[in-house]
Amino acid sequence: MPHSHARAEELRRLLMDLAEPSRGHAGNLQYHLHEQEDGRFFLYEVWRSQEDLDRHDATPLLRAFMDQLPDHTEGTPEAYFGAMRSPYPAVAA
Repeated sequence: MPHSHARAEELRRLLMDLAEPSRGHAGNLQYHLHEQEDGRFFLYEVWRSQEDLDRHDATPLLRAFMDQLPDHTEGTPEAYFGAMRSPYPAVAA
């Protein structure tokens, strides 16, 4: 979905402001923002469990973001859900 430059900058800022706090939410294993060459943004998230994702989705941070999202996008954002089948590597402390 195409964006004007100013609109893309604002959406990029909103998404970046979401990434770091989300990484601190219980059960988050990965949270990354990708920007495609055509200007589309893609969030890649890995959560320990559906319950952890549900708790994240209910936070004031995410609810405020979702309330602002229609002002910065055209159409409905796409979301894909699935189970990770490869083992997740242990993270050394």
